[in-house]
Amino acid sequence: MTVISATGTVTVVSDSGVEAQAIVVSSTPRKIRVNMQGVAMDFLSDPKGNWTARLSGLSFSLLKQ
Repeated sequence: MTVISATGTVTVVSDSGVEAQAIVVSSTPRKIRVNMQGVAMDFLSDPKGNWTARLSGLSFSLLKQ
């Protein structure tokens, strides 16, 4: 996935398969910060190009738009 511009929207998927929309607050080539229903999350890019975040013991991924 390429770098996503700020103020765009993305779909966040939890490890249990639940999807939610989130607003991109800022992005760099290595990190995308999103606001998902009032919760700030930092997604990091792994070597395979996947964007993942961990919060409260759960794993989240960004879906390609």
